Amino acid sequence: MLPLSSTLRLSVILLCAAPFLPAQEMEVHFLNVGQSDATLVIGPTGKTFLFDAGSNGDGSTTVVPYLQSLGISQLDIVGASHYHSDHVGGLDEVWNAGIRAAVAYDRGDSNHTGTQSFYDYRSAYSSVRSTVQPGQVVDLGGGALMTCVVVEGNLMNGQNVSLSGSSQWENSASIAWKVEYGDFDMWLGGDLTGGGNGTVDVETKAGIACGDVDVYQLNHHSSQTSSNASFLNSIKPEFGVIPCGHANSYGYPRQDVVDRITKPSRTIPVWSLTDGIGTQGYLDAGGHVVLKTDGNTYSASCPAGAAFTAWCDEQAPAGPQVGDVVLGELMRNPFQVADSYGEWLEVTCTDESSPVSLKNLKVQDNYGNTFTLATPILMEAGDPCLMAADGLPSRNGGIAPVVVWPNNTLSFSDSTGSVTLKSGSLTLEEVNWTSTFPGGSGVSAERVDLFGDTSPSNFFAATGAYGLGDKGSPAETNDADGTIWPGVDPWIDIIRYPTLGGQLEMNWYASGEAGYLFQGWLTLSTFPGINVGGTYLPANLDQAYSMTQGIPGWSGIVPSSETMPVSVAIPNNAAYRGLGIYAFFATYTNYLGQIGIRDYAVPLLMFLW
Repeated sequence: MLPLSSTLRLSVILLCAAPFLPAQEMEVHFLNVGQSDATLVIGPTGKTFLFDAGSNGDGSTTVVPYLQSLGISQLDIVGASHYHSDHVGGLDEVWNAGIRAAVAYDRGDSNHTGTQSFYDYRSAYSSVRSTVQPGQVVDLGGGALMTCVVVEGNLMNGQNVSLSGSSQWENSASIAWKVEYGDFDMWLGGDLTGGGNGTVDVETKAGIACGDVDVYQLNHHSSQTSSNASFLNSIKPEFGVIPCGHANSYGYPRQDVVDRITKPSRTIPVWSLTDGIGTQGYLDAGGHVVLKTDGNTYSASCPAGAAFTAWCDEQAPAGPQVGDVVLGELMRNPFQVADSYGEWLEVTCTDESSPVSLKNLKVQDNYGNTFTLATPILMEAGDPCLMAADGLPSRNGGIAPVVVWPNNTLSFSDSTGSVTLKSGSLTLEEVNWTSTFPGGSGVSAERVDLFGDTSPSNFFAATGAYGLGDKGSPAETNDADGTIWPGVDPWIDIIRYPTLGGQLEMNWYASGEAGYLFQGWLTLSTFPGINVGGTYLPANLDQAYSMTQGIPGWSGIVPSSETMPVSVAIPNNAAYRGLGIYAFFATYTNYLGQIGIRDYAVPLLMFLW
């Protein structure tokens, strides 16, 4: 639960500071068509651009249903990166399904492949085909544009790369587009080659012509012929998306390519639409990846459950300072999977005043190994960012990390070790542990108070299971969380701690909730919680709940003071000694019998003595 309306606060910040604030968003849908390629761009005003449509059959089975699910019955623009069947094979199926395009951009008929897939594409789009020119600018509506960076080796800056002698001429001839909206930039390049395996290096000069981008859809499915170092140094992406198939016979994603795009000195989120061949250093997104941008920031999400928001690099503020972020949770010794794959950590934002950028955040293990995040991931108070050694659920214990640190980078000692968070040379925080530190074999260490220190007493051995069965709360609020966000979120202040035979006395604070309904109770656990009116609440209706249900003052209308004093007598029963209980309350509306949760306090853990 964030301690401020994150949408409102971010809007105010951007309105005051950003030179560009479009009212609408552009969307990019990276479609999972296996070992093929299909990308849909929807401009801010709804104008559509479908770049490739997968192999024969993918158009009918994947692309058409996806377009229909979005309510798209017509396309404004279709683009063919090149004429291999895994890119154009599904385009005629889209047309034949009645989803016609106003224009189809391709490179014309010179040196075409002569395959049935090409002829089917050409026949379907014959009336709307247009040969694209290097440097050509296409309007995507609402201020969004796409520019042809290269086609058949001819570059937008007037230079040329001869394709003669390339072992993969058709790939080398690919059309690459730079898609722009405000300060957001993205590269789409089909199977463009960068050298290797006898191919011509078109990437290097194309990268110089293109310049910096935020998002890079990897050329040629992350083949050995793609993503050379010079090209990556020119475009400097902060997020990479890999289109490749499950257990494909080509060996994609290539480990050397993944290692080039994300490395210890410049680590970025890399998501693959499938698990590929099980390479390391990327997240298995589990299907289509959806990206949305307002031209200042962009957000990415996927079926696996990972999601993040980042600033466009021109907008990004400086990296975190002391007090901005802390280590919220750590899995140092997984049980269900090998340590080398299952270790993870969670960085949590603790700055209540403004959003924080994770760019230049450096994470260091007890052996001195480090990685430095290059992506300006936007964090608001209470937001966690999950980072892990591996991105495949079957290997990492069933989690979906936003960031997978580079292959064989960090490694945690099970018994005695440390994690240090830095920003440049500035140390933000260091957490040290020994064998007596909370957590251990298959159990993460959860921070209790995000504002508290890094001593063992401020961490708790996780009790809730995740994924394949280890215990922890990756990418979720800690089960043990007792952080108080004063004056912002609803929060709980203990006046008299509970003792056997004594009283538990609290004040409940609900800023901005005067006049709304509230109800609170005690609970023995926050897991699995309950669902009320479509909102998840981390508190159970258990035996402790029955002790407080109906007590005067524990429910009612939030007064104008926005403070509710509550108390309850604690039974003098020795069997309860050491029992952990949580205090919890929520504010809500009840309109015509329909409950609508407005906000709730972070459950506060106490022990009976």
